Amino acid sequence: MRGRQIPKRKYFQKISFRMVWYSVLIWLMAFFISGFVKLPFYYLVLPIVIFWLTIFYFKKSEKTVRSGLWISLSWFFMISVLDLVEIVGPYYGNAAFYFSDFRNWLKYPLVLLLPVIYSLIFENKSIKHINGLNWFKNSQLENSVVD
Repeated sequence: MRGRQIPKRKYFQKISFRMVWYSVLIWLMAFFISGFVKLPFYYLVLPIVIFWLTIFYFKKSEKTVRSGLWISLSWFFMISVLDLVEIVGPYYGNAAFYFSDFRNWLKYPLVLLLPVIYSLIFENKSIKHINGLNWFKNSQLENSVVD
């Protein structure tokens, strides 16, 4: 007897051209911003740029925590590979100089955290929106019982 078949879950998503393009775009924007923006304002401008690129990426993507984690990890590894190529290249032949500049290290936690935080907020908002009416009724019942 053949029972119900359990569907297989896909835990890893495919790496798309769009995902690679946005990681290259983040890397290029960080490089160009570091050339034009003065140092104290760089710490304000780079998070804003990465945040807006994350929003533009998630416009046409699944907005779940799983996809946010996958996107942040893939962007992190792609950007770290591009930085490694930059260190090996002729411009940054001195690796100690590259690693001593904190601007190069700021983009790593931003790339790891911003897609995950954005997807957490969006998923929480969508769950509250779906269950909002029930949540509102339950909170009114709790308040009436307490009073």
